[in-house]
Amino acid sequence: MSTETPAVGVEARVATPPDASERRFRTFAYGLGLSAVTVTIWHVLLTPETVRDHLLPAACFSLFIGFAWYFSFSIFPKARLSISLDMAYLMTAICVLPEPVPILVAFCGAVLGSHLRFRETRSAGKPFLQALSLNTGGLVLAAVVGRWVVFALAPHWQFDVLTWWTVLCVTALFVTYNVTNVLTMLSAMALKRDPVLPHLISYARFLSSIEIFTLPLCLGLALLYAGSGIWGFVPLAVTILLASGLLKKLNQTRSDLSEVNTQLQDRWRELRILNTIGKDINSSLDPEVVFLQISRHVQRILDAPYIFLSLYHRLPAETYVEYVARDGQVQPRADRFLGQGFTAWILESRRHVLIMDLAIDRESIQCAPVVIDPSVRSIMATPLIFNNEVFGLLCVQSGRPQAYTVDHLNLLTTVGQQAAIALENARNFQMATVDQLTRLYLRDYFYRKVSDEQVRSRRYGSTFTLLMLDLDSFKAINDRLGHLAGDRYLQRVGEAIRETMRAADVPCRYGGEEFCVLLPETDVPGAMRIADRIRRRIANLEVRVGSESIRTTISVGVAAYPSDYPGSIQGLLEKADQALYAAKQSGRDRVVAADSMGKEPARRAR
Repeated sequence: MSTETPAVGVEARVATPPDASERRFRTFAYGLGLSAVTVTIWHVLLTPETVRDHLLPAACFSLFIGFAWYFSFSIFPKARLSISLDMAYLMTAICVLPEPVPILVAFCGAVLGSHLRFRETRSAGKPFLQALSLNTGGLVLAAVVGRWVVFALAPHWQFDVLTWWTVLCVTALFVTYNVTNVLTMLSAMALKRDPVLPHLISYARFLSSIEIFTLPLCLGLALLYAGSGIWGFVPLAVTILLASGLLKKLNQTRSDLSEVNTQLQDRWRELRILNTIGKDINSSLDPEVVFLQISRHVQRILDAPYIFLSLYHRLPAETYVEYVARDGQVQPRADRFLGQGFTAWILESRRHVLIMDLAIDRESIQCAPVVIDPSVRSIMATPLIFNNEVFGLLCVQSGRPQAYTVDHLNLLTTVGQQAAIALENARNFQMATVDQLTRLYLRDYFYRKVSDEQVRSRRYGSTFTLLMLDLDSFKAINDRLGHLAGDRYLQRVGEAIRETMRAADVPCRYGGEEFCVLLPETDVPGAMRIADRIRRRIANLEVRVGSESIRTTISVGVAAYPSDYPGSIQGLLEKADQALYAAKQSGRDRVVAADSMGKEPARRAR
């Protein structure tokens, strides 16, 4: 019976250098092989006449043993043990052939079997001479020990008729063979520092069910040889060998079917996850939420601790925004100009990227990728394409080399196609609802949100407030530095307002340098505090344009529902606008509430 030992562990040991166990194992294997060669040559030279007289049986048994080893098959794949009929043929040779022919048979059969096995598993990269030495030494050792058993039981050893003594003798030979085989195997595993006990338990567990048939097979072959000679033995031996080859072919077919079944299960799982991804990412119109859903699902099917999404914005300037996920946490990055970096290269080339090992392939990469963490070794990226337009890329990264394959890239491409649809929907929604310069909501969307909040507040008896904001002396900035400088300053003002807002607040660019903010569930004192935070933030804001520095202040008016509500949303906005005018009239750079003004409404002079 041939066995497959588990992979050698790589855990470091203080007392033993990492290669010391491998050196001991090689010494053991080569020593065993050299001993087998020496013993075989010694016995053949002692009785050359006996060997010459039995060359034909020796050649037949050697062929049977070699091909039986090659045609090994498995009944219990999970046991990691394969069955080989070489034991039955060698035991038969020990029973019916004179000494030292069985030793020569063991040596030649092991050499042939090792050669056939090596041709079949050449891709495994195992040293042939090392495997040949171990296999030959083990089989010759089993033959030598088996001959000792034959000598010990010689008075009761006969195969002319089937008797209980014959059965007991073959059983003793069977036990001796297995003990020798197990001791050789365990010695080799112990020297390699492989786990011995699990393999021994597995061997003992399946031994009775996968090897016990060797006893009747050996008895039948030995009795047939004793009664009919080599030509009566060969047909049955060949038939058994062909059956062994058929079982091996069935094993390969079962293995192929199992692999296909595993691939189908993986594919079904991937399709199920892709369907879930499609539903989840299309349930939101916020790119950051969409990316969060994408990163969460991608990490379920890929080794992807680092993910980033880059989206290209053509207007108002060629910029892109990135969303980075580290271990499930999303971190948006500030907008940057497109330039000539990784995102620009993907947009222009429309290429997919698969880097197996960044440490090896770095010099051959046409464009240096964005590396989220210094530990990254494997990278995949796919462009996001919608209606034949590339508007971004999705990239996954792993600290493990060879983490991704072409199949993984195909899977990521499919996810990218779904993400492109969801992100395009989100982008279209933002273009219809968000001002592209300040990234604040547009006026129509703001009106709808205020109307919805008014309905909700009336139903539940709650309050909300509106802020009307206007930059002070902004026209002078445009006149002095031009509209491009003014737009850049407005962009920074939009960032400042967004960063000051709470999650439920709705900031809006009302027009030009004027802004509105809806503050749900907020009374006048709370709104005054938020408005003052914005005022201080704008007062401290400085934007450099060439050698010039742009600074200004902002005035804020506050109106509350229902205390300042005149019966319409437009009227409430006018109340906030009147409070803003009062702030302008009283010196600018201040916050004024509508309920603090006189009964006579202020007129807005523009």
